[in-house]
Amino acid sequence: MYINLKDARLNPNKDFQDIQSFCQKENIDLLIIDNYEPYFTLPKLPNLTLISQIPYAIKNFHYIHIPPLSFQEYQQIHKYHLEDALSHFIKYGNLWEGESYNDYNKAQSLQNINPNPTDFCILKNLILNLGLKVSLHQIYLKIKKDTKLSKDRFYEYCSLLQKSKMLFWVEKFEHKLSAKKLYFYDFTLKNAFSFERNFHSLFENMVFLELFYGLKQEIFFTDKLDFYLPNSSLGILCMPFIQQQTLEQKLHKITKEREYCDTFLILTLNQQGKGENLGTPYTILPFKDFALNVAHYT
Repeated sequence: MYINLKDARLNPNKDFQDIQSFCQKENIDLLIIDNYEPYFTLPKLPNLTLISQIPYAIKNFHYIHIPPLSFQEYQQIHKYHLEDALSHFIKYGNLWEGESYNDYNKAQSLQNINPNPTDFCILKNLILNLGLKVSLHQIYLKIKKDTKLSKDRFYEYCSLLQKSKMLFWVEKFEHKLSAKKLYFYDFTLKNAFSFERNFHSLFENMVFLELFYGLKQEIFFTDKLDFYLPNSSLGILCMPFIQQQTLEQKLHKITKEREYCDTFLILTLNQQGKGENLGTPYTILPFKDFALNVAHYT
């Protein structure tokens, strides 16, 4: 049996008072409870699966985090040609349900992540800082100018989002106390909360998720690098559209980072190539090629 606790036809105070007897009477041996919240006693069954955005710690349950789709998974599921897969991936995002949204109501569907007005306000202000170097304190002060909000409520909700792996903070290399860069589990999320489009930030978030879930190693940024992987001595620049002269100028300005980078990786939409700048080799690679072979950079 499958139960979605967001179903408005359910009465939580009544329908779950004796769920154990109901499951026994109906011979239920597998129960799946979606959008689970701990306001009733769970039945004792051979198989019980709870689905929630919140990582509740429940005795005798094994916690499994199911991340959004990687580009490789997306392409394998939909069987698109690689170029078409990338176009759809960028348009619909990396959530399992992404392509089920109609173009006209996708923004509204994503905005319904949390209907609580206060939490929605916090989430929106976080999302508007996607890819920026910012601190939670800065975001809190900005919200406080327009909204009545307690500091405890703000930090509690932000902590919940981080524990749920809905948002991620990337530290500056060797500057632990500096402002961090902010990314989200769905790289298209900002488009649902703002008419302002910044494809570079979206592309950067795409790359981060492939690195985070594909490599499972420490990820940092620096003043000149979008990402730095200490374990691989690899510096990464996200440049979806580049001209060779612009690239060489950008690489030429990277000086301090050369002390701990053996090579640079420049990720684009569809350009590729190899070269060397001031003695440091670099590779230009399309995102799709990088994402299909991300383990190579471990």
